[in-house]
Amino acid sequence: MNQSQISDSLTSLANSTEAIQYANRKTGSSELGQDAFLQLMMKQMQYQDPLNPMDNSQMLAQQAQFTTINELQKLNSTINASNQIMQASSLIGKTVTLPNPDNPSETIEGKVTEAKINKNGAAIVLNGDKDYPMSSITGIKEELKVN
Repeated sequence: MNQSQISDSLTSLANSTEAIQYANRKTGSSELGQDAFLQLMMKQMQYQDPLNPMDNSQMLAQQAQFTTINELQKLNSTINASNQIMQASSLIGKTVTLPNPDNPSETIEGKVTEAKINKNGAAIVLNGDKDYPMSSITGIKEELKVN
C-alpha cells in the first residue's frame, strides 16, 4: 500500500467517523449504534491491505463484540420496559394528578385502576377510563385507611 492509498484510507475513515458523529449530534445520541458500527467495520474491510488482510480471528472477535453489543441493547430495552411497568403498577389504587391533555391549564385527578405498556412506554388508566402517560403525572396521593 503506497502513501497515497494510506492517506485515502485514513481520509475515508475520518469522513465516515465525522458522518456518524454528525448523525449522533443530530439525534442527541452519543452511543455507537448498529448502523455506525457496521459502517466503520465495512470501511475497515474496504481499505485493508490486500497483501496483509485482517486476521480471521480479529474479524470473528469483532463480529462477536457486535453480537454482544446487540444483545446487551436488547436486554437493556427489556429491563427498561420491566422497570416502567413496575413503576406504573405500583400506582394502582393511588390517586394521581396530571394535566388535562385536552386543556393543559386544567388538571385531572383520579384513581389509578390499571397499568399498561403501549408504543409510547408505560401508561396508567384512571378510573377505568382513559390511558395517560406516566411522564405526565404531577402528583401522587395514597388514600389513608381509617380504622
